[in-house]
Amino acid sequence: SALGRRLGRSTHGPNWENENEERIVKFGEYVYRLCYHSAVSIYGLKYFHDKSWWNKSQGGTRNLWDMHPNHPIEPGMAWYYLVQSSYNVDALISLMELSFKVELVNPLAYSSALIFLEKEHVVDESQRKQEVLKMMVKGGCDQTLLWTPLFQIKWSPTVRGDFREMMAHHIVTNCLIFLSSYYRFTRIGSMIFMVHDLSDVPIDMSKLANFVKWKTTTIVCFVTMVLMWIVTRLVIFPFVICGSVLTESYQFLVEKGKMDPALHEAYFAFFYFLLGSLVLLHITWFIILLRIGWTLVSKGETHDYSEHKNGEKQKSS
Repeated sequence: SALGRRLGRSTHGPNWENENEERIVKFGEYVYRLCYHSAVSIYGLKYFHDKSWWNKSQGGTRNLWDMHPNHPIEPGMAWYYLVQSSYNVDALISLMELSFKVELVNPLAYSSALIFLEKEHVVDESQRKQEVLKMMVKGGCDQTLLWTPLFQIKWSPTVRGDFREMMAHHIVTNCLIFLSSYYRFTRIGSMIFMVHDLSDVPIDMSKLANFVKWKTTTIVCFVTMVLMWIVTRLVIFPFVICGSVLTESYQFLVEKGKMDPALHEAYFAFFYFLLGSLVLLHITWFIILLRIGWTLVSKGETHDYSEHKNGEKQKSS
């Protein structure tokens, strides 16, 4: 966040900092993400570059399933999984922290409001509670998710525009991490990690550039991000990784292995659902990217619709 403040002041002047507190908070979040995704991508490329499941000449994705569940799990793989698991749990918690705001409610004021409405001859109890809610809620009912006489939960000003998609993504990802670790599918899990981390680096860079409104840098990072997204999340992930799950897993685990077909069908149905959910989310986000690109080409404006559902206010430097 301190870096974001310095960059914003140097580029847009001292008043920019006071007008963009929410942007600065998110800037700090994405600096951390960029550092993490860059570090874990470099480690992944170094550690997995000679692994057989990445090398087609050595059998490629067949090595994800052959001899399972007797794959040796090296210390490097174990630490890789532990770090990735920790980060994804932290990302889920961080998303909730940035999305929700909890405010205390004065219970005495609630009681006084009920008495006031009772004196105003509002007899129906449910109607009285609705009227009290309108009186007590600050900032409008549309921002309040849960209200009680003791506290209320509201949308935070820093909530993402794609909060629902991101929350679903984190839940699905953490389920896949747990299940792949439990059933020793760490090889395919590492492939999924890699394609996500590599494409996350230009995403983080484009968001950081857009937060401080460096237009040229934002455009360069955005084009890089779209190309990486297509290659990793719309080609490698669905057609190579998910394709292997759909075809080669049965071939090597059941036909050439010792797994009962009924067990394969029972276990992998949930994996199919989780992986299919990721594919749909990737397509959904790609549509958002196309919308961002179209706005850039047609209006010459950089709007991050994943952060702001209805676009951003365009401020001059």
